[in-house]
Amino acid sequence: MEELLRYGERFFDELEIAVYRNREIGVNIELNELSMSAVRERTITIIRGIKNRSLGLAIIDSEDGKRIKEGIERAYRMAKLNSQDKRWKSLPSPGEYRKPRKINEELKDVSPDYFVELAKRGIKLALEKDKNIVVAGGGGGVEWSEERITNSQGVDVIQEGGGAYIYFELIGMKEGKVTPGIFDFDAKLSLDLNVEMAVENAARKVKWAYTVEKSKTEETKVIVEPWALSMLFQYTIFPAFSGERLIKGTTPLASKVGESVASELLTIYDDPLHEMSLNPRIADGEGVPTRKNVLIEKGKFKGFLWDNYWAKIKGTESTGSGIRNPSTGGISIGMHNAVIEKGKKSLEDMIGEIEHGYLVDGFQGAHSSNPDNGNFAVVANPAFIIEDGEIKGSTVFMMSGNVYDLLNQVYEISKEQKAIPFMGTVISPSIAFENVRIAGK
Repeated sequence: MEELLRYGERFFDELEIAVYRNREIGVNIELNELSMSAVRERTITIIRGIKNRSLGLAIIDSEDGKRIKEGIERAYRMAKLNSQDKRWKSLPSPGEYRKPRKINEELKDVSPDYFVELAKRGIKLALEKDKNIVVAGGGGGVEWSEERITNSQGVDVIQEGGGAYIYFELIGMKEGKVTPGIFDFDAKLSLDLNVEMAVENAARKVKWAYTVEKSKTEETKVIVEPWALSMLFQYTIFPAFSGERLIKGTTPLASKVGESVASELLTIYDDPLHEMSLNPRIADGEGVPTRKNVLIEKGKFKGFLWDNYWAKIKGTESTGSGIRNPSTGGISIGMHNAVIEKGKKSLEDMIGEIEHGYLVDGFQGAHSSNPDNGNFAVVANPAFIIEDGEIKGSTVFMMSGNVYDLLNQVYEISKEQKAIPFMGTVISPSIAFENVRIAGK
């Protein structure tokens, strides 16, 4: 790699070379049957070069030295065509990395056959639970990556890792009624996936969903489960933590550092080396050391996330939050492993204490939320009615408002957390909100 950097320095003032090897194995389930199992392997090299503050970028499907040199030359030709970025400072310099998590070699070498057997077991369990259930979809697998990031400033870091997941989507069909698709999953940094738990949770909710009742327009208590909560937060509050948005003036948190923005029960941080993280990384997409970044602590906003580029424009330091897009090669600010800190009460007890309210398993329309101000409008589906501490049936309702108002309506957080492997890793409990305005359907 040193030779390639020296070669690139003939063309560029600064050069970065990032090599990614990815291996994905997976199986898919459709209508009670396995539909596909596959292994996908890919190696890409991303070259970023800067000449007179102009960026040149090339992506090649190889780590061959000759091909990388050709990519460097291509990136140089691009840099000559691009306009200067007068705000550009420099690529990051080396830093001190934390001790990496222990690698599970089983994940690296596992065969699709392992997940074929897990999927078959899950289908069998679901059909035994209820003869009216159809396993409409599902899947499982492992995503493993190995990467090396080097640059002309002295950064040279190697890391590898991956996680496993399994999920099942169940639909109930009984006496002319068809339930919504209800799914559950398990994800870990090991192959010890709990198929029984995922099937049991989904099948129990299908049973609840056979009884359908109309919701009403009211202010009430609503418990939001991890999957739904992560969907809502991904599109409302998580983007607002970006330092780029601070500089551009598109975050409602701009003047809120040190101020209360949520219930004191709520703590949110980003930590890729958290014990439940499915994305344990010692370096971000630019080779900057990662760290635990506390964002909201007991309701108070603590500060923003930064990558190298925007941090240097602001005159601060990167928080190790540069996320690389392998399709474009670009870097943006994001979280590696968002953690919503757990509470002290079980979800079962939280439900048991509600005289009237709702349990929300999923939101539709969260992607249309506005992170510039925190406004959202979603459909709670599937949702379940709580009466006298018990689930009495299913329903659908509209829920809209502002996420920062919602954060101040938190009154309980579950002690159980779940690792969510989709849309970026999130470790989330269930959260109970009070005085939530909903519109019945």
